[in-house]
Amino acid sequence: MSQGAHSRRRRMLLAAIAAAPFGAAASALAQTPYPNRPLTLIVPFAAGGPTDILARVIAEGLARDLGQPVVVENFPGAGGTLGTARAVRAPADGYTLLIGNVGTLAANATLYKSLPYDVLKDLIPLASVGDAPQVVTARKDLPVTGLDQFATYARQHAATMNAGAAGTGSGSFLGSVLLNAKLGVKVSIANYRGAGLALNDVAAGHIDYLVDSTTTSTSFIKSGLVRGVAVLRPKRIKALPDVPAAGESGFPDLHYDIWNMVLAPKGTPPAVVARLGQALRKTIGDAQTQAKLGPSGVEVPAERQQTPEGAAELLAGSVANWRTLLSGMNIRLD
Repeated sequence: MSQGAHSRRRRMLLAAIAAAPFGAAASALAQTPYPNRPLTLIVPFAAGGPTDILARVIAEGLARDLGQPVVVENFPGAGGTLGTARAVRAPADGYTLLIGNVGTLAANATLYKSLPYDVLKDLIPLASVGDAPQVVTARKDLPVTGLDQFATYARQHAATMNAGAAGTGSGSFLGSVLLNAKLGVKVSIANYRGAGLALNDVAAGHIDYLVDSTTTSTSFIKSGLVRGVAVLRPKRIKALPDVPAAGESGFPDLHYDIWNMVLAPKGTPPAVVARLGQALRKTIGDAQTQAKLGPSGVEVPAERQQTPEGAAELLAGSVANWRTLLSGMNIRLD
């Protein structure tokens, strides 16, 4: 063998030896099971609200299926946009997730003109995890029952009334906007850092009402702390059988539910997306999950919407629908 050939062979052998540890490390990394450490689920509202309550139930189910703790992190502010931005900036490794709803994800895409993210491009929908009926929840001494009586009262007292909401763009905010538009009134909306805080002020009589998810309002209504005025659905719901439905009033088309969705940052590996989607579907249908959510009126989403593909369709369609609706109301935020 010539000296040059021997030298080339020696260099190749040394290169192979040098690369071996790194190749082994890469192979070990690729074979590391997911997940192998705790996950974080970001809630873009304060603790105690409907999104937070749902998130904690979903986190428990995910932890059971994935075999790792799922820590709920509340990051409220700016109608859910701060928490959403935090999730967008997180590493796309499947260890940071976001829960959002029709307000924080779909409506905010139109309400805020300078968001630091594009909800349709920077997040991957994993599954819709719960549909919550909305109920007009009022201070207990508001002298109305049903949507017709509420409309009459609001038209007479709109100038002195206040509605609560979990921040501009939140589901409760959108509910109040819709209610104002349908009833032809202009009730002022007071924004809080979470629906739970607004609900406490309704119970204390500091504000008149809020449009809230049954997730949080049901127990308050049943205990007599607040008055359930009307469920914004065609028919009454099992969780609140004594509360009239919008379908019984002169506003039968006032149907408003809040869908809730779990998402991951853009770039999350397909295998991780698939594993999380599988875990979420199992969690949604789990008996323990339904035992906790069913009594508050939260319903299981359609099967298609429990998949990443179906959730993506739901999000894109909702962004388009709310853009059409809100564009005519001249509500835009910086």
